[in-house]
Amino acid sequence: MADTQMNTERNSGGQSPLRWLLPLIVVIAVVAIAAVALLNRNTPGDDTPPPEPTPLLAQVVENIRNVETFRLLIEQTGVAYPFGVSLDEGQSVVYATMRRGEGQYQAPNMMYASVNLKIGALPVLAVELFAEGLDQWFKLANQWINYPIAEGFDPGDLIAEDTGFSQAINQLREVAYIGTETLIDGTQSWHISGVAEGQVINDLLFNLLSIEQEVMVDVYIDQATTLPALLVVTLPDTASDSEDNTAWHIEIYDYNTELDFTPPNRSADAGE
Repeated sequence: MADTQMNTERNSGGQSPLRWLLPLIVVIAVVAIAAVALLNRNTPGDDTPPPEPTPLLAQVVENIRNVETFRLLIEQTGVAYPFGVSLDEGQSVVYATMRRGEGQYQAPNMMYASVNLKIGALPVLAVELFAEGLDQWFKLANQWINYPIAEGFDPGDLIAEDTGFSQAINQLREVAYIGTETLIDGTQSWHISGVAEGQVINDLLFNLLSIEQEVMVDVYIDQATTLPALLVVTLPDTASDSEDNTAWHIEIYDYNTELDFTPPNRSADAGE
């Protein structure tokens, strides 16, 4: 009888530590999960109210008007939008579409651009443009020609008070804050949408277009710089059975970087 009691006590004293260790691990895990959840709920910035769109847009316009240079990448998607252009110094007008263009602006009124024009069944034609104020040049077959291919376009209009980016950003109607979005290049942006006059896209596309109807504008603002990173200008009710509404995606980047183009030698080229 005594031996039996001693064996029972011995067995009780030799129990595996897992019997008390396992509940302790469970308790620690529960406490850790609760702590992480509490920290996440109180992370700074999570409860930050969204910015007021109108003052934000005003700040964006002020900022872009103070930069020295920037680059543009323009891509047209959806139904193609044809426009008239003269490539023979006014002798004739052909209708072309532009699916892609790149450019660089320098304050106060200088710009270089390279655009791809599609004219009928012809191969895509690469045309270089240069403008300083209203003085315009375009390059074909490696020769600069002093002729206003985009009549009335002044690069200064891109950031003037009531035209270009200022009109596209600061004069929007029916403004709505959509939210925060990460762009393809990783830029963290605020997304604001609104309605604008068609002249907005005319100004931004070097005055090559002549759109009069209202357009939808989506503005994506770089949160780090409060400068525009992307504008999407959409022409409503232009979709076809196979393509979306006509839209222009205008990426603005490389603010205040060195120029990477050489202006035409205007005195020499004009004398050729």
